[in-house]
Amino acid sequence: MQARRASALTLLGLVLAAAWFSSGASGAPGSPVPLASAIRRPMPPPVSLEAPPAARAPRATVAFVGDVSMALGVGVVIKKGQEPGFPFAQVAERLRSYDLLVGNLECVVTSQGEAAIPEPLVAPLETPRLLLDAGFDMVSVANNHTLDMSEAGYFEMLERLDSAGLGAFGTTQASPGREAFVVREVSGIRIALIGHVDRGRARSRQDVARARERADVVIVFVHWGIEYMLTPTKYQREASRELIDAGADAVIAAHAHVVQPAERYRGRLIAHGIGNFVFSGMTRTGSHTGTLLALDVSREGVTGHRFLRVAIDDRGAPRFVGEPSEEPPLDPPGPRPLPPID
Repeated sequence: MQARRASALTLLGLVLAAAWFSSGASGAPGSPVPLASAIRRPMPPPVSLEAPPAARAPRATVAFVGDVSMALGVGVVIKKGQEPGFPFAQVAERLRSYDLLVGNLECVVTSQGEAAIPEPLVAPLETPRLLLDAGFDMVSVANNHTLDMSEAGYFEMLERLDSAGLGAFGTTQASPGREAFVVREVSGIRIALIGHVDRGRARSRQDVARARERADVVIVFVHWGIEYMLTPTKYQREASRELIDAGADAVIAAHAHVVQPAERYRGRLIAHGIGNFVFSGMTRTGSHTGTLLALDVSREGVTGHRFLRVAIDDRGAPRFVGEPSEEPPLDPPGPRPLPPID
């Protein structure tokens, strides 16, 4: 027992001596040194408060442009085949940068059918390929010109879009039984795109409610309003709010051929009119200006948005102007009071 105690005291003495000599090399001789400092321990690695990349919430950017009409003068240039990339040459690089790009296809891509209006908007058959090359992922066919060549032309167009691999969504009077929405998964986020034209308020709300059950984010792309009117109608404001109440995360409108104001309702964006994107032959005030609307989305909904001004030249081709902003680029600029809602 005494031998063990002597050994322990000897070991303690050696440790204290080593600590004393160590202090003499870096401090004043005879300075007291705690016993713990004589036994060096490695420092633990710093703790990172940032979540690893795999644990971060998925994010994506979905961009929308207004009326894309590959007909009239635009179609003439395309058919000549002398300008590769027309009409998207000046905008394609940015368009391809979005995770999902959506446009309103304001024409019919067909080789058959009977004209339903005096001047139908018939696009060249290479239109789906041109849209894909420019970066488009989806197009809405819910508008008043996809039936310009009657039902035969409309259904042929749907087949051509599908064969090309260009997604199409929305319904028309020719296909009331067609599902109004599609769900696309982008970066792990389920995004429902709903296309409406003359759908009726009750059925539109039902579409939103059903899409809400299947998607993380629900966006309505609706075709309505009065052409060239600089503000939305009271009906548009009321119906848009009903769609938000039904579960839509954002409501985006086209058809007026001019950019209209935007507003927020229950914290969600309503873009009443995003104007033209590709369109020739337009002469009315504001019809040569459009906007690209980019939405930042996550599984929780729309987390941010940006409008980017689009200038359309005399041949109907777009280019981007200026920097993105939270407000749409009105043309002419200035305040535009929205119609009151009772």
